[in-house]
Parts: sequence; structure tokens; C-alpha cells
Amino acid sequence: MDNIIDQLNEIKNELEKPIPYRDTDKIQVDFRTEFLSLSDEEDCLTGDFNNYCMNIAGSLSYVLAGKTNKVPQGQIEMLQKSFFDSFKQYKFFEDKIEIYNDFFREYKNFEKTRTLLLHLLSK
Repeated sequence: MDNIIDQLNEIKNELEKPIPYRDTDKIQVDFRTEFLSLSDEEDCLTGDFNNYCMNIAGSLSYVLAGKTNKVPQGQIEMLQKSFFDSFKQYKFFEDKIEIYNDFFREYKNFEKTRTLLLHLLSK
């Protein structure tokens, strides 16, 4: 458990970077046709990614404050899904995500954190 906490402490600073707006804008331009086919409720990439990241960051703050048992069950349930599982409407660019360096780096950092949190919270 201490090893996971150490890893989470190390990655914490990486998670405090701003959302990669340039990349989310570029994704929306590059996949314009796909985004146009989404309903207004489904078409909010930046907001959806922000919500996804904030759930992970919020759960992390509970854990690092020593309040693992206080993480709300709803947050834990949300942690069980990756971004593309939570927001299936964006699956069309999942296999091209590496092209968008800042977005991909941010995504990988939050995915690593999400996975570590799940390991810790499942114990």
C-alpha cells in the first residue's frame, strides 16, 4: 500500500497541469465529421475530459489526505471506467490519441492514477 501511495504522490504534480485545450480543439477539427454527428449533449469533449480528470483528482485528494474510506461510492464507480468507456461517443479517436501529444500525456497520467487508485481502494 505504501508503494502505491508513493507513486500517487509522485504523479500528483503532473496532474495539476491545465487541460490541453489546443489538442482538444485540434481533435475537434480533425474529426469534424464525427463530432457533427453527435448530439449537443454528447458533444462536449473538453468538459467531459475535465469531468473525468476532476473525478480522479478528487479521489486522489481523499487518498493523499488519509481519507481513503471517505471516497464517495459514486466516485469509486466512476473510477472503474476509462475515459473512452465512460464517454463512448469519443471512441472514434481512441486509436489515434497518440497523435495529440499533450492530450495523450495528460490522458496517460490520469489513467495511471485511476488504475493506482483502484488498486488501493479495492484492498
